[in-house]
Amino acid sequence: MKLYEMEFGVYPRRVSIYLAEKGITDVERSPFDLSQGWPPKDMPKLSSLGTVPILQVDQDIIIRSSIAILEYLEERYPTPPMIGGTLAEKARTREFVALADEATTMFSFWVRKASPLFTGREELNRDAARLGAEWYYRRLREIDMLMSEKECEFLVGNAPTIADCITYSTIQFAHDLYDVPYPDDAPRLMDWFHRFAARPSATSVPFPADLRAATQGLPALTWED
Repeated sequence: MKLYEMEFGVYPRRVSIYLAEKGITDVERSPFDLSQGWPPKDMPKLSSLGTVPILQVDQDIIIRSSIAILEYLEERYPTPPMIGGTLAEKARTREFVALADEATTMFSFWVRKASPLFTGREELNRDAARLGAEWYYRRLREIDMLMSEKECEFLVGNAPTIADCITYSTIQFAHDLYDVPYPDDAPRLMDWFHRFAARPSATSVPFPADLRAATQGLPALTWED
């Protein structure tokens, strides 16, 4: 198997955190170099979607969705389970996954409508950006609410799941690349986030300097008149 990725990207980070937590070492890693331009020359033969991560299982099986990749790997490497051991645990994990994935989508919408990075590529719109920001934080608050139902070390239980990988990658990416403030009304979520940040799997991947410079200004564009 071969994993094509952009190491610092929010969706590839879901998979890289999972691989580290799971201890999977027999997946070949092939990072794309953003400095060489986008899309990479190999992209058309791998995916018409033009996104990463991409897991090439063999010549006939290519998986292009981060969640589908996680689900596939979880079936292939069932021990230790990272989606839950019982039907109830799996359902609860997927509840968290759904909220975290929606938060990622709302954040992406916010960025595309507010960040200077997308000037000339997207129609920037302050009202749309505010809506994306509102729903990003709303989904994080909802994760915090779910956490209040059960005291445990991780989001779903006392061992990490794919929900932890997805949620952590989103909050870290938003904060570290775009300087998006952490939510101040989701205390359980932030306690978990800072604990998870100390895990080896969560070690930050450096962002390219030119990308980091181009992403500044998101909060100001969104919140100030």
